[in-house]
Amino acid sequence: MTQAAWKSYFILVSTIIGLGVFFLPYTFYQSGYYFLYWLIFWFFGFLILHLIFGEILFQSSSKHNLPGLAGIYLNKYIKHIVWFFDYFGMMGVFLIYFYFIKDLWSYFFKLDPLLAKIIFAVFNLYFILKDIKILAKMETFLTLSIICLFLIITIFLLPKVDLLNVKNTFFNSSKPLLPYGIILFAFSGISALPVVIDLIGKDKKSYFLVNLFSLLTIAFIYLIFSLVVVGFLGSNIKDKISEGFIAYLPSWLVFVSIFLITLNITFVDMAFYLKRGLIYDYNLNIKIVNWIMFFSILFLAFFEPFQNLIDLVDFVSRIFLGFNLIIISLIYLRLKEKKYFKFSNFLIITLLIIFYLGIIYGILPR
Repeated sequence: MTQAAWKSYFILVSTIIGLGVFFLPYTFYQSGYYFLYWLIFWFFGFLILHLIFGEILFQSSSKHNLPGLAGIYLNKYIKHIVWFFDYFGMMGVFLIYFYFIKDLWSYFFKLDPLLAKIIFAVFNLYFILKDIKILAKMETFLTLSIICLFLIITIFLLPKVDLLNVKNTFFNSSKPLLPYGIILFAFSGISALPVVIDLIGKDKKSYFLVNLFSLLTIAFIYLIFSLVVVGFLGSNIKDKISEGFIAYLPSWLVFVSIFLITLNITFVDMAFYLKRGLIYDYNLNIKIVNWIMFFSILFLAFFEPFQNLIDLVDFVSRIFLGFNLIIISLIYLRLKEKKYFKFSNFLIITLLIIFYLGIIYGILPR
């Protein structure tokens, strides 16, 4: 691959790998061999989705985000619906960060959970309201450091793995549908694809290889990390991160984990994405947009609609991320001609049905 393709590869991998990996071991323990099924499903599912989104972007004469593309290819009014799901989907991801920070900060620094969330909110709001891209020059370093972090944790736990724990987990399939939402969240990173195309251009072969090897790398890391953590903890694995494998790590490694997660640029980047949409798609004044962001994010520090983080991740993934995948699939079906990546309508419609069922299952009380 070319230098631009390799840079695209690292951008895509570092964008996708994030908080989602922390939830995979518990998900594996609860779902057994179904975890492997859903891991394979989402690997191929996201490979197809990346390629069909690439087809859409290749054919678009100007740059648009997903709501803009929906307005062009589907219906001009549907743009508002997509923005609604985009906004609340982003708020859901922000809320996941708050749950995560509350758990780890209160565990390591012995802070009051509410105070931990308020500090985290104020810290990020400063950069969001000032339009400062936090540690922009260190973005690649920070994202690659998170990948290295998981590799270090894996190496640290590997000598303590009990293969019997792994064997028993494969037959513990009490929650066969749990991996659908959790792995969907862990694989999400479609927002990086326009950047990939900016780097490599409309090069079909390079685009395919970048996405294939990126997703293969991510699937491999997810699988090894999940096997090692479950092999180490066995039945002691918990849905609360601070009571899981984190509790068995040395203090310096826990501190590094918290440091990298706190400085994760994804939170601020998603806020900038929302700000751009409100300013350019709806022509709102920057001051009004800043007030919207201020109250929205600060409110989340006091908002806890779910008892545990796993249920929150599952809900946000199925409803909001699932909706975005539906929109991408519908746009692809509306294209008059597939010039770069051709898939049968039957395959895309099959994926659409699965995404719809995922949303329905997420809404139903359990």
